[in-house]
Amino acid sequence: MLEICLNSDKNIEDGATIRCFIAIVLDGHTKRQLGRVQRDIRSTGIPAGWPSTQNFHLTLKFLGNISKRALPCIKTMLSEAIADKARFNITFNRLGIFPNVHHPKVLWIGPDKTNPKEVALQRDIDLRLNKCHPFVKEKRFSPHITLSRVRHYVKPGTLKKALKIETGTIKIPVNQVHLIKSQLYSSGAVHSSLFHANLKSS
Repeated sequence: MLEICLNSDKNIEDGATIRCFIAIVLDGHTKRQLGRVQRDIRSTGIPAGWPSTQNFHLTLKFLGNISKRALPCIKTMLSEAIADKARFNITFNRLGIFPNVHHPKVLWIGPDKTNPKEVALQRDIDLRLNKCHPFVKEKRFSPHITLSRVRHYVKPGTLKKALKIETGTIKIPVNQVHLIKSQLYSSGAVHSSLFHANLKSS
């Protein structure tokens, strides 16, 4: 897995389909903090896939496979969606599992209380992008960062023990929103930023 590369929309053929999502890209300090939590979870012996810390991100909306022709509209709508929004921070301090400890798929870190500014940001992006393409609307936005993907059965007791690991308080600055291209390989996903829009300075 490779680090997220910035502004990498070169070599995309006109009319080609690319897999994309909208996300908040994390800074190096935040990735290191999350990496520590990931290592603590990994030490429990849970049989799982462990994303590279360089690929950690906070997804705001998954777009799926889209045509290159839709990119200009998506970039414009993304810029408009955040034009009036100021920078803010979100705090992650809780571990969780999707869908549950009896059928675990994803182990994640998130907030114990959702930040209303983040909810408004995601909602406005969702509404704006619908002008470009009838993307599937998010039924319920659950902000989280994936720390591992469980591959095999794990005893609920082992998972509950992992969920008790102390994460500390991880503050994530939200200064930019990125349009990310995701390429899937047998070795993992490679993410590249095609475009980003800046939130306003306070």
